[in-house]
Amino acid sequence: MKVNAIFIVVLGFAISTNVYSGSLITKIPDSPDPSEKYIFYLHGSAEEDAGSTEKYETALEAIAVSDATVISEVRGATDPSIYARQLKSYIQILLGKGVPANNITISGFSKGSIIALASAGTINNSMINYVLLAGCSPYLNNKYNINPALAKGRILSIYDTSDDKFGSCEGIIKSSDNLIFEEIELDSGKGHKLFRIPKEKFIEQWRAPMLDWADA
Repeated sequence: MKVNAIFIVVLGFAISTNVYSGSLITKIPDSPDPSEKYIFYLHGSAEEDAGSTEKYETALEAIAVSDATVISEVRGATDPSIYARQLKSYIQILLGKGVPANNITISGFSKGSIIALASAGTINNSMINYVLLAGCSPYLNNKYNINPALAKGRILSIYDTSDDKFGSCEGIIKSSDNLIFEEIELDSGKGHKLFRIPKEKFIEQWRAPMLDWADA
């Protein structure tokens, strides 16, 4: 289904003093609250080279305006399939400590969305939520041997029509008995960089549907 018009990140930097309702943490909590929402956020390739950036921190804080616990890390050069197995171990910890699968969302931007899609095939749980920011890249799926047909879960794709790098997931991800897929097409005119612009009028275009998806 297409609608015309979201994670969890380990932080390697200091959080600014902006006010937000949720929390930003650097690892899976020792005693997670099963009633809370947990959002994994996976950054793009820029931070793999540069480390933490202001745009990355802004995205995290934007998600944390919700009541969710946001978990994230700054990765180095990453093979999506290998990182997906690491994410699976994090999810198994949360599930093992009583967190319901539908309280967990894995979101990613750009290369992070490729990792999130790989995770949907590796974790193999139809109740986990996924949000792909910047849609899909058949080129990178092929480069990293990601098979979208293995994905299970609730997957929301959000992309901008001006993006010449990542586009629609229609035809790449298909709903099935174990997979719910929806897509939101944005027309901001900003293309791929929409998800990195630190201005509220652009942030809200992707944040609102992400948080709605995580709360479903």
